Amino acid sequence: MDKARRQTRVMKGHRTNQEERIASDTKKYDLRRNLFNGIVEASFYSSVLLVAIRHFGASDTAKSLLAGGSCLGFLLAPGFLLLIGKCKVPVSRICALLTVGTGTGILLSSSANSAWVYTGWVLAACILAGQVPSLMVHVYSRNYRSGERGRKISGNLMLSAIVGAGTALLIGRLLDDDLNHFRPMAVVIFLFCLCTAFYHLKIPSLPLKQDTGGLGQDLRHALKDRLFFWMLTGWMLMGIGNLVTIPLRIEYLANPAYGIDARNTVVLAITLVIPLLTRVASIPVWGWAFDRFNLAFVRIAINLFFLVGLFFYFQTKDLLFLSLAAGLIGWATGGGTMAWTLWVTKVAPSGRESSYMSVHTFFTGLRGVPAPFVGYWIITTLGPSQVGWTSVLLIGLSCLIFLGLAKNPRLKPIH
Repeated sequence: MDKARRQTRVMKGHRTNQEERIASDTKKYDLRRNLFNGIVEASFYSSVLLVAIRHFGASDTAKSLLAGGSCLGFLLAPGFLLLIGKCKVPVSRICALLTVGTGTGILLSSSANSAWVYTGWVLAACILAGQVPSLMVHVYSRNYRSGERGRKISGNLMLSAIVGAGTALLIGRLLDDDLNHFRPMAVVIFLFCLCTAFYHLKIPSLPLKQDTGGLGQDLRHALKDRLFFWMLTGWMLMGIGNLVTIPLRIEYLANPAYGIDARNTVVLAITLVIPLLTRVASIPVWGWAFDRFNLAFVRIAINLFFLVGLFFYFQTKDLLFLSLAAGLIGWATGGGTMAWTLWVTKVAPSGRESSYMSVHTFFTGLRGVPAPFVGYWIITTLGPSQVGWTSVLLIGLSCLIFLGLAKNPRLKPIH
């Protein structure tokens, strides 16, 4: 009788007490993890390119590698997932180890006395950090029900963005005082990485079950599952349109060659603080939309904010208009981050979310590694204005693909 009641509750969408506890613990500890992770990301990623440009005088090649570091990690994610699936260690422990490794790379970068040594340690940190999203989607898909995941992680993303905005302003002031402050900053970031790792360990998780033979077999999903293939294609075009601009947003403001040459605090305010604040405001909206609307239409709406913001960003030198464009980019980023993290949970068959996510992250890396090199070529050869036009073309094509997929029932919300 008790077994029949439990089955009835599950059929009606009710959780058992254990499932409620797992979901509650996941949300609580993931929130705390995002608090420290927001500080780490803002501290480290906000300072990397500024230090490379203004302290080390790094080449375009080194700056492109720094900008594409996380994407290089995504490119290697399928191989990492294959190894992780064989070790039978809970996912949260693996995330904690990766986070400690990330912090160690950041710590070692503080001892660098040349641009290439600095680039090497930063790349190592970025590669390790790039493995965490593929693993966390496994946790979210197991610990949260479909139809509530957007809402569950939206508060965590908001907290991360809020603390990131405050941290970025502080980093700008410190670097304006002395660019060598990046060295003690790296020690502090390492300590925050340890805090992030601690809360990773608290999140309930199971070992990753890899039911595939590696990337080659995972990639067959992209060929056999037509919806997945076209979703990846649309994401590829949109991703390139955005990724080519990421390092250039800082380069455009910081490099005197482009006529702005803003102070470090102003650079970080426009490229990080304003986008983070508008991202905070947008996350509840996008979380609500993700759970309730067709995924294709949500993605198109996100794309349009990116399209307008990125186009106008590179058409002006006025700080006010740059700030408004940055605000639109931040609004889009709030939805883009959530959609990037969760969209495979709507498309993948149950139990294959990590496999689909590994393909998704692989293609993110595939576009993300060359994108900064392409962006630097465009801005140095054709000028900033053409960067905006390139984004418009690619993101516009992406919107057309998602529009064509909108009728697929797998993209419709589950009520």
